[in-house]
Parts: sequence; structure tokens; C-alpha cells
Amino acid sequence: AYPVGMARAFGKAVDAGREAFSSGMLEPRDVAVPSTPMVGRAVFS
Repeated sequence: AYPVGMARAFGKAVDAGREAFSSGMLEPRDVAVPSTPMVGRAVFS
């Protein structure tokens, strides 16, 4: 285990969470909208 690297990674996670929180909520929608486009995705059927 590398405690210094783990501490840095945890600090980055805290920063990312703070930035996400301060960005605010997405606007509400009446229908579901995929966050990933279907073009270029594998189809498993």
C-alpha cells in the first residue's frame, strides 16, 4: 500500500465531489434521456 498516493487520490475525490455539488442540479425533465449516445456502442442481443 502507498499511503501518500492513497491520500492524494482521496483528496482529488473530495475536490471532485465539491465541484460536482457546486455545479448544481440538472434541470428536471418529463422524459428519460440517455446520457450516452447509442452510436458506437456494442449491442448484446
